[in-house]
Amino acid sequence: MVNAKVLDIIKERFSVRKYKDQPIEDDKLDVILESARLAPSATNAQPWHFYVVKDLEKRRALSEKMPLGGKMVGNSFIAEAPIVVVATAGPISILHKAASFIVNKKWYYLDIAIALEHMVLTAWELGVGSCWVGWFNEKNVKRLLDIPKDREVVAMLTLGYVADSAVPRPKNRKKLDDIVSYS
Repeated sequence: MVNAKVLDIIKERFSVRKYKDQPIEDDKLDVILESARLAPSATNAQPWHFYVVKDLEKRRALSEKMPLGGKMVGNSFIAEAPIVVVATAGPISILHKAASFIVNKKWYYLDIAIALEHMVLTAWELGVGSCWVGWFNEKNVKRLLDIPKDREVVAMLTLGYVADSAVPRPKNRKKLDDIVSYS
């Protein structure tokens, strides 16, 4: 059987919602961010900009920037993570907008998803956990971080060392035969 290190990482990795109170070393953070920089993007537009939030008060405020408030949705773990990466798109080039319009797809969503997944997998390899966050109030997040109007907040990613009490949820996935067709 073929052995693929990245597949092992994918199998092990889980969404972390409990973090140790331990900062991530700058050299590890740089490697994680570099993996996003190297991600492919449609027309090589690289439409991303990442806001790295280390400040505790801002992380606490982010955890409250949910559409129904932080307590109702259970995203208080955002404040516990030593780092929150806010991924934005924009400004979007005319070529990118035209291509998106022609095929009715916002390619920059896919581009940013790929870049974030590069970060997730690299982080795990370095011993750092993460969790995607898609439930937030964009207007409030933009105001808190002073994000320009021509950028769209696409997702957030928490990063931190996994707390001993963090438990992975079972990975209930469909069988490969159920999701793949050959022609």
